[in-house]
Amino acid sequence: MSGLRRVPTGIKGLDEMLEGGLPEGRVILVCGGPGAGKTIFALQYLLANASRGEAGVYVTLEEPLSFIRQNVALFGWDLKKYERRGLLRMLDLCLMPYGEKLIMLEERSPAGDGASSLIREIRKVVENVGARHIAIDPITSITIHQPRAGKKRFMVGQIFQGLREIGCTSIITMEVSSLSDDFYMEKFLADGVILLESHLDEQFRLVQTLRIEKMRGTKHDRQPRRYVISNEGLMVYHTEPVRE
Repeated sequence: MSGLRRVPTGIKGLDEMLEGGLPEGRVILVCGGPGAGKTIFALQYLLANASRGEAGVYVTLEEPLSFIRQNVALFGWDLKKYERRGLLRMLDLCLMPYGEKLIMLEERSPAGDGASSLIREIRKVVENVGARHIAIDPITSITIHQPRAGKKRFMVGQIFQGLREIGCTSIITMEVSSLSDDFYMEKFLADGVILLESHLDEQFRLVQTLRIEKMRGTKHDRQPRRYVISNEGLMVYHTEPVRE
């Protein structure tokens, strides 16, 4: 095991694939399609560390916080408890229902730059609660309506650089329709990439697999491993081969 401090994910089986957890202070990208469990992953991570006394900030860019609270209530997760104790701050930047997420932030910025304004908002909250963990869910909402590829790359780079300067361990989720060999700037910039994938087996049963595509600073299990979303959240069968 390397000398980096490890941050537990709170996901049973995943920490075992990572020599004990995520390398501290890194920016980790979690990719998957609709319903893969990206939001659950992000909140499970924050709550696991809140239970250890380390504060976190959750930023929603797509789904209203009221919906998220209702959804995670199914797991018995008491978000309010950690909010009252100052160990969880929920930042709602889901501004409009049809994707124009950063209009308000861009209006606050003299340069009309939503990405840098987003980082300033996050930094302010992080400093206020003394957070060590951040989750942004999903980054896709920031760039999907940006038609210029160069501007999109610049925005993504600003966000990743800003998170590194803040210094927290960060989870960024990203919605993708396909997890093939397509190039994504977010994957290139991230210190770690975790893929949540789904396919049908020969009996037409849905099989969900988690794969660590890269993780700088630590050895890790590179094999895809089956995961499930149970009444306690995500759980990875880290010792079992994926059966078709």
